[in-house]
Amino acid sequence: MAEPSKRPRKTRKVRLDVDIVGAVTGFGSATRPTPAHHRLVRNYCSPLLLGPPRSDDVLALMVHTFTEDEADVAQHLPPLRPRTAAKVARRAGRPEPEVTRLLDGLADHKRVIFAAGSPRKYTIVPLIPGTIEITLMRPEVSGLTEWHKGYVELYKRVWDTGYITRYVSFARAPVRYLPVGGVVDTLYSACPADQLEAILAPYDRFAVGQCICRISARLLGEGCDKPLGNCAFYGPMADDAVERGWARAVDREELVARKRDAESHGCVTWMVNEVGDPKGNVSCSCCGCCCHALKTVNQFNAPGAISRPHFLPELDREACNLCGKCVRQCPMGAWKAIGAQLYFDPVRCIGCGICVVACKPGALVLQPVPESEPVVESWGGLLTRIAPDLVANAFKAWTGRLFGPPRLGPFRR
Repeated sequence: MAEPSKRPRKTRKVRLDVDIVGAVTGFGSATRPTPAHHRLVRNYCSPLLLGPPRSDDVLALMVHTFTEDEADVAQHLPPLRPRTAAKVARRAGRPEPEVTRLLDGLADHKRVIFAAGSPRKYTIVPLIPGTIEITLMRPEVSGLTEWHKGYVELYKRVWDTGYITRYVSFARAPVRYLPVGGVVDTLYSACPADQLEAILAPYDRFAVGQCICRISARLLGEGCDKPLGNCAFYGPMADDAVERGWARAVDREELVARKRDAESHGCVTWMVNEVGDPKGNVSCSCCGCCCHALKTVNQFNAPGAISRPHFLPELDREACNLCGKCVRQCPMGAWKAIGAQLYFDPVRCIGCGICVVACKPGALVLQPVPESEPVVESWGGLLTRIAPDLVANAFKAWTGRLFGPPRLGPFRR
């Protein structure tokens, strides 16, 4: 009897939809959008979180950020309402230990949600300021993966829509910039609130992390080569930042040295617009090409998030030789040279004094602005000051989505 002929086996083609390396290291993404991802879009796009309008780009960001399992639990974290793992487990219909593991991974490993308290409560935070900072900030430039690069690429597509401008038409702004060290010593009218060393004096604990704006730009092959290790925390906030793995502890001398080195490279110091709160403060050393705060002005011409400066430069035209250094060094584009004339836009100026330091003929000096707004003395006072505008701008964004773009009027400083 003849042997039966052997049929060739069919080769099965297996398509890998999952990033194996990412999944193993805890930085995986979903393979497709699920209803849970759509609900996450709704939550993150809420005006309560300064969110963007819903779009395919936001959905792509959610799919990249959360695996199917992670999205299934994270969808039950609504804006501004922290929840325990037990409550999320009841809503998700999943075992509490499994939900706790997923939420802890999102909070402590991926760091895309925030967790605090005992029992631990979890919450989503705004895309910016919030998620992008806690996701990328770290003591050293290490541990970044292709997942982080993909996150930044997708976030930039959302940022570039300019959605943040709907929320920054504040009458009273939450952040401000200090005059650089090379000029503040000559400002005899400068109060302690304008001097870095005086601001740091009440605190004995400090920490520094890596600038997330410049990290974001470098992941995309863009930006500048200015120093990275300048994101700072003072007081008890420094302890929390170290514990969460955002920063490393330093002493006062190293912190000041890092800030001054950043200034020598053309950076300016940002901080929350309060001084003296026992809880501490946070700040970074910003550049005009990468910093998201400064790009609200440079990219979108919307200066409302930055407090009006306490000082403005004054030009002695007779001493000016039109060398153009002020134009090249200004991180905000406040100086422009047109023909044989210099022009200054005070709305774009943050009062940092970089132009004054750059001016070798000494044609520029910083002068106090009498009508500038005083600095508050606590985080509570700052929230009380800016809350009405936060609520008003969130309401305008919400009504704009319902009835069309609102008439925001000119941005105020």
